[in-house]
Amino acid sequence: MNEEEIKKEKIRNLLTPDVLVCRDCRERYKEDVSCSVCGKNMLDPSYKGMVYECPVCGKLYCEECWNKMEEMKEGKKLFH
Repeated sequence: MNEEEIKKEKIRNLLTPDVLVCRDCRERYKEDVSCSVCGKNMLDPSYKGMVYECPVCGKLYCEECWNKMEEMKEGKKLFH
């Protein structure tokens, strides 16, 4: 693992509801921990949902956006 991957993994391990991060770090790592769809910063203490990661591309999604994508996927299955 290179240094960038180690940093990214360490930050992603903080994405749990019981870990609080200072405002400076929330802003500094905002790009790395925001939802790929809506841009919600999932390190923000007001975010209480799950964090989902695509196993292929590694993009992060908030619970609301992930559920919407799952609903769309299920909806498409109904018509095929």
